Amino acid sequence: QLPKLADGPFQGLPRVFGLVWAFVAHTDSRFDSNTWCAYIHAYQEVQPLTIGELWASAITLRIILIENLRRIAERIVYSRDERRIADEIADRLLSAPAADQTEDDLIAELGPAAPSEALALQLIHRLRDQRPALTAMLGRLDDRLAADGRTTDSAIHDEQQRQIAANVTVRNIITSMRHISDVDW
Repeated sequence: QLPKLADGPFQGLPRVFGLVWAFVAHTDSRFDSNTWCAYIHAYQEVQPLTIGELWASAITLRIILIENLRRIAERIVYSRDERRIADEIADRLLSAPAADQTEDDLIAELGPAAPSEALALQLIHRLRDQRPALTAMLGRLDDRLAADGRTTDSAIHDEQQRQIAANVTVRNIITSMRHISDVDW
């Protein structure tokens, strides 16, 4: 019964969904009642909201924050699985006799797909400063990343930045959920 969006990525969904999604995206999931009120007032200067949309905004805000938390949790689980795979590969390589290892062993373990940042970070952490054959394998990992337009340093940096951003966003979501509960809607 709420007005729907006619176009864009949320086409067919209630307009309040797009409104709240944009608020959450622009504030990194950080809710503050003063910012929220200023945002709603600014929106209504262009397009007034119905009373139903105003009532629905609080529950929509909670839903979108929880959806954002779900998305981040999914990414955390994916990164954890990638680190586990990297640990298994590193364990096999570290336990193999040095005389039997070649530079291509790591590439053979990785398969044809480009490694994720989480997997590359964990492999670098585990294999760096080991015996010469393993150092050469990391050189091949650099080559594989370069073919994908990345470097070892950029992969490490990107994964660390993703982890930091996820931590901040999760903190914002939990704090925001508390603040939302305290607001007299």
